Amino acid sequence: MGTKFFGLTGGIGSGKSTLANIFKQHGISVLDLDQVGHIIINEDKEAQHELIRAFGERILNQQHIDRKRLAQVAFASSQNTQTLNQIMHPRIQAYESGWRNQQNVAMAIIEASVLIESGGVSRMDALLVVLCDEALRWQRVKQRGNQSKQRFDQIVQQQCSDEERIKHADYIFNNNGRLGHLEQQAIAFLQQQTL
Repeated sequence: MGTKFFGLTGGIGSGKSTLANIFKQHGISVLDLDQVGHIIINEDKEAQHELIRAFGERILNQQHIDRKRLAQVAFASSQNTQTLNQIMHPRIQAYESGWRNQQNVAMAIIEASVLIESGGVSRMDALLVVLCDEALRWQRVKQRGNQSKQRFDQIVQQQCSDEERIKHADYIFNNNGRLGHLEQQAIAFLQQQTL
């Protein structure tokens, strides 16, 4: 029997990475596609050249691509976001494909913030969605200390709505409560999978 691949997504600050970490703690194999994007930006020379060609040297900091600057430019308009996706998504998918081939487990999780927007849902056996009120999401992002409210709003605009996420979801996790509540939902989900 092959591995069942679950996509995991949610808006910025919703707690999808927290949920992914809970799954990891329970021995589940997790691939974070946002992290894969960072690897590509840091290591793939061809991708670096394409990004500089597309967005100019304003994304550089001492000859290296500065992810914060890249994000500011890329999320400034839907056209720029599309350009970024055209450069990054094929490479991220290729990495994901290699990772999938190495999995020899009953289930694995692929986490990404734009899984629905990028069409990645079609590659998953099922979709897990983390929902959380936007005001609470902003509070969490603010506590991390690396985003302005304007930047947060820009990202929210470029991501699909919770209504859209619910339409695609096979499983919904509510993260408006305490961390313990999210963990309980994760354990219940894992128990369902092993029945």
